[in-house]
Amino acid sequence: MSTPGGPAGGGSGKAGYASSSPDLERWLRRHIGQGFNAEALVQSMCQSGYDAGFARATVGAALAAMRGPAEGDEADAGGAGAANTAGAAGSAGAAREAGGPASPATARGHATGFPARNAAHHAGRDIPILFALAAPRVVLFQQLLTGDECDALVALARGRLARSPVINPDTGDENLIDARTSMGAMFQVGEHPLIERIEDCIASVTGIAADRGEGLQILNYKPGGEYQPHYDFFNPLRPGEARQLRVGGQRVATVVIYLNSPPAGGATAFPKLGLEVAPVKGNAVYFSYRKSDGTLDERTLHAGLPVEQGEKWIATKWLRERPYRTG
Repeated sequence: MSTPGGPAGGGSGKAGYASSSPDLERWLRRHIGQGFNAEALVQSMCQSGYDAGFARATVGAALAAMRGPAEGDEADAGGAGAANTAGAAGSAGAAREAGGPASPATARGHATGFPARNAAHHAGRDIPILFALAAPRVVLFQQLLTGDECDALVALARGRLARSPVINPDTGDENLIDARTSMGAMFQVGEHPLIERIEDCIASVTGIAADRGEGLQILNYKPGGEYQPHYDFFNPLRPGEARQLRVGGQRVATVVIYLNSPPAGGATAFPKLGLEVAPVKGNAVYFSYRKSDGTLDERTLHAGLPVEQGEKWIATKWLRERPYRTG
């Protein structure tokens, strides 16, 4: 699933533009019909120079009009009927956070990454959604990958494992630290047919285009291995992290795919949410840390808890606000 091209009429980066036009209305109808969710539409309008509040209200009205009276009534009620769906996580929750009108996640079914249904859809199969939080947006997918795909990724990574570094916030260099004890293997975007298929699947269920993703990272944690609480987004006030913003902008979301099921330990924990996601082979957790007003959500602090028995294998995909490049 690609992201929508910016709408006409917003000016050349002219912030605060708040006037509708036939071109904007046609743009909204076309992209809603293609299944883009409210968050993606609002973001594209803001990047084209529209006022954020105007963008949220205009997108909400357009979505409600295309859904029709019955579904529009549900939207006016704050999306209560979709509170436990990924649609609520995908956009209605974003609108509530920003104080704007609640908007349905999609115009129809599961055409985008956060469908107003209980499953995402990719390559002819449904991918069940086990739970979804609205704010911050956290979605757990069941069997995003098959067991064979998980095993193939692990086999692909074994030959290039090395100690996993982190970005030094002051210099931008990659350093080894005690807080992260995993071994990892990095892959370029589309480097292998299997990698490309998985990236297409991630793009389909998240609604974030594959070219906005960093290369897939495969991580292996031995007994006792952990990654202590941290954020995945970059702090622009730290010079080393600010360097990372030049190659695709800020990170906006993470997908963690569990490639095996450790007998004990190894959960992904969100301490500020009181949430732990158990590592189950094939499942994947998505979490977004970019609010609809552009600020970063510190409730997405998370950790890889120590592995108590066996080992843990995961694949991590970081998603950016713009197409990602390595140089």
